[in-house]
Amino acid sequence: MSVRFVSRLALAALAMSSAVAMASSIELSAPAVRATPPGAPTSGGYVTLINHSDQARFLVGAQSDVANKVEIHLSEMQGETMKMYQVDQVVLPAHGDVQLKPGGYHIMFMGLKQPLKAGESVDITLVMKNGERIKMSAPVLSPDDMAAYAPSGMSMHHMNHDDMDHS
Repeated sequence: MSVRFVSRLALAALAMSSAVAMASSIELSAPAVRATPPGAPTSGGYVTLINHSDQARFLVGAQSDVANKVEIHLSEMQGETMKMYQVDQVVLPAHGDVQLKPGGYHIMFMGLKQPLKAGESVDITLVMKNGERIKMSAPVLSPDDMAAYAPSGMSMHHMNHDDMDHS
């Protein structure tokens, strides 16, 4: 074996170990996706991201095969109206966490290819600003089970993203 080959092999191993260490600095907790009735075109995905690193990290997108389009959205009250819109990124502070949950940041699945049924799971890839891709599998939960994710006073039984103002 040549010294050049061994050097390249060592560099490749170092790069791979850095990627693994980088991936391990983000912990995912309690992922879930909202079940949908037949014909519903959208759903929401939720998870808590915990950043164990010394630097802020940035979630810039998500991907999944269950929908034609997947985006990161923010829902917030503006006066008497709940507004929802796509965001460019979600900041995960150093040694902090961010909850993607109803009534806040969430993963928006648009153009669902089939209904999402309670008991199934959805494979999702979170995309970080540095190019890192974090894979997770989220269980599909019924409206009753999704109640644990809803802020107090917000019902998941009648939540319909189609009726929200997306401007």
